[in-house]
Amino acid sequence: MSKGIKDVNTFNLFTDIIETLKFRGTIFFSSDLSAPWGISLEKRKYPRFHIALKGELYVGAESTSNVKANEMDIFMLPKGDSHWIADNPSNKKIPSSQAVNACELGTPLFQTGPKTHRLMCGLVEFDEGLTHPILDALPTVIHVQGVNHNSVIWKLVMLIDQEIRESGIHRNPSIDKLTEILFLKILMQFFNENTENYSFLRVIHDKRIHQALMLMHQNPQHDWTLEALGSEIGMSKATLVRHFQDSLGIAPIAYLNHWRRLKAYNAIRYTNDSMDKIANSLGFTSGRTLSRALTRELGKTPAEIRQQQKREGI
Repeated sequence: MSKGIKDVNTFNLFTDIIETLKFRGTIFFSSDLSAPWGISLEKRKYPRFHIALKGELYVGAESTSNVKANEMDIFMLPKGDSHWIADNPSNKKIPSSQAVNACELGTPLFQTGPKTHRLMCGLVEFDEGLTHPILDALPTVIHVQGVNHNSVIWKLVMLIDQEIRESGIHRNPSIDKLTEILFLKILMQFFNENTENYSFLRVIHDKRIHQALMLMHQNPQHDWTLEALGSEIGMSKATLVRHFQDSLGIAPIAYLNHWRRLKAYNAIRYTNDSMDKIANSLGFTSGRTLSRALTRELGKTPAEIRQQQKREGI
């Protein structure tokens, strides 16, 4: 198997997870700035990122030391920790809501003197209560350095920046979709560069465990047992459990059941399929069994999940 997420099967596994979690991207701040400036951001439940389009800046979070970002560096906080960004760590920091509101009113802050920086900030939301080992494996801060002008990542950044400049707004369907793709590309680059440091990434290079994951993702409706999975990948039941648990921190069948519930939540919220049809497609014995499993894990009944869909006009 090739290294990194260039392998087609690995890419499909990764995108399957991202698409099932339904990430939704948004640029919430983009502006030229004049030093000195500083912005603080409260803790949130979703990932946020900052891109230094022009000038050097610093990022600080409670759980990490202050980190300097060069021009064209990207910082991401996957777990939504509170943090700040500034051209100098000692600067006074204003709340991000104040800076964002000023931009939206056409009166951006930090505009006195020559423009020394240009900053773009985005976020990626997903439905509350959903999770996956891929998210749990991420560090507090991701620092992507040395982005090349010709890379896909930087071309996406430039496209987003151009859309914002031409339209004069941060949110429209094109910008949001480009932001989602950018988020995916940033994660993929980080994963390719840090495979040995994170359990979910190491599993990608264990050919047999990777194969077990692919089987569960491609055929969640199958009546998988430890014996059946082990037979398919050439592992004993005990070895499969040990290697899977060491890599992902969860047993194979527990992972399968969690994945089935994620897919079920997705189908309930974003389709009009009946509970029995969804249950049958994912290996549950009945719609009632699926309903109980979702209520236990998410604290929401299928009816509540579907009602949320109607409220948001999805």
